[in-house]
Amino acid sequence: MVYAFTLPTTSHLSIQTFLSSSTHPSLPQAASTARHALRVALKAHKRLPRGSQQDAHLTTVLNALNDYLPYLLAISDGLNGITIGNNTEEVEITLHSELESEWRATLSSTTPSLPIKGKGTSADRVRGRGIDFEIAFTLTTLGYVLSNMAHSTVVRTLYASKTPTLEQRTASVQTATKYLLQASTVHTFLSISSSPSGTAPISVPDLDPATQSALSSLALAEATLLAVLKDDSYVATCIQSRNPNDKDWMVRAAEIPKVRAMLFARLCVRAAEYAEQATAGLGMVGAQGKGGVEDDLVKYARVLGRVARARACRFFGVDAELAGKVGEGIAWLRAAKSALGLRIGPPSVMEGSTKRERGFSRLKREWSERREERKMEKDAGSRDRGEKSELDPGDNAGREEEGRVIEMLETKWVRMNDTINTQLVPQSTDLLKNLPSGRDIHSPPGPYKLPALDEEELVRMRAPPGDDDIGPGSDLDDSDEEPAADVRDTDKRAEHESAYY
Repeated sequence: MVYAFTLPTTSHLSIQTFLSSSTHPSLPQAASTARHALRVALKAHKRLPRGSQQDAHLTTVLNALNDYLPYLLAISDGLNGITIGNNTEEVEITLHSELESEWRATLSSTTPSLPIKGKGTSADRVRGRGIDFEIAFTLTTLGYVLSNMAHSTVVRTLYASKTPTLEQRTASVQTATKYLLQASTVHTFLSISSSPSGTAPISVPDLDPATQSALSSLALAEATLLAVLKDDSYVATCIQSRNPNDKDWMVRAAEIPKVRAMLFARLCVRAAEYAEQATAGLGMVGAQGKGGVEDDLVKYARVLGRVARARACRFFGVDAELAGKVGEGIAWLRAAKSALGLRIGPPSVMEGSTKRERGFSRLKREWSERREERKMEKDAGSRDRGEKSELDPGDNAGREEEGRVIEMLETKWVRMNDTINTQLVPQSTDLLKNLPSGRDIHSPPGPYKLPALDEEELVRMRAPPGDDDIGPGSDLDDSDEEPAADVRDTDKRAEHESAYY
């Protein structure tokens, strides 16, 4: 459904030691205070157990980001001689030395040019120089937070102990879609300019324009699938049937109203196209041997595209079944199972084929099918194991849930076809190749704009700064942080080593 990112952390930074302002003396210290609050929020979020506690804390991180970004914009505009405050306020910034900040690169895989010195799966912090590097990593963190908020909003509503109503499901999906569209605009902004001044920051896989463009496409794919999920009664019914706390079946059977199958199918095809664009973009990042993106994200994007195509096949099958073509509908469901890497055919058909096979051929087929299923399950994304519950949402990409829905429909339609209609089931091998073009449902979001300081805050910045009581050890313990790797030094080392080959 929505990928759950790991939020980066950052080290202490006293901005007033690198620059000063003659027109707004309190601006550097106020920016350091806002950054300190963001650093504390990120480190507190990292220490919380996965699940509801981290989800509830995302709002705190989002507020800290929104409070810090206006100060970064003011400093950047001051360094570039741009007036702020409705083009009436001029901020003069004197740069004493190049700003140096450290961030933990959570999307970077282990490569020679970006060494990972942490233990286990902990990524190393990278050191960058300049205000552009600081803005780029802060905005990237904002995109992660928005995606995580979308993830928690959908999962906590759909998989609640009490089955949500249609209104509750619609509200949660609309809220999550809004977060994803905002995340897409942030990543698009970074992919185009990487900073307000248009200067690309130091090459880190997390900040690579190809990575940011891929993350934007991935967010659009997820938002498009959520638009389908909002009215997908089949998924809601399947989740409800597995809910041990649901008692609605005692009163009435679950109703599955007719859906706009053709429209939903084309939306799913478009989501698959977005996911495939994201997969290609993420694969390009490490193509030049300079460090790539972690495999979990690449595999998730790849599986999400297959889930979207499988969902499109399911809706084509629903449209055929509503038209009385049950045999064609079963073929579409089997095409969907092929896209998901599941075994094709209902249990009765599979049992009959197993009886006809003997010896090594049957063992070879079963081993190949199980290996494909395990590979797809691994690539689909890790489960959220922070909280154990009887109603498990499964993998992040939604492969397991889509597989359950397809199995439910196939069992029902095959039984109906065997007893009533008796229609021939055509071959499903060519159906995936003949899918129609996709269709967008969301209008292109407007360009992202960094939030600016209001006039009252700019007036307060003209006052002299107070005492600075924020230091490197004034917040949470920093003992778990690893020493940062200077990105420029690692790039030079890689160039030096490449001269001998």
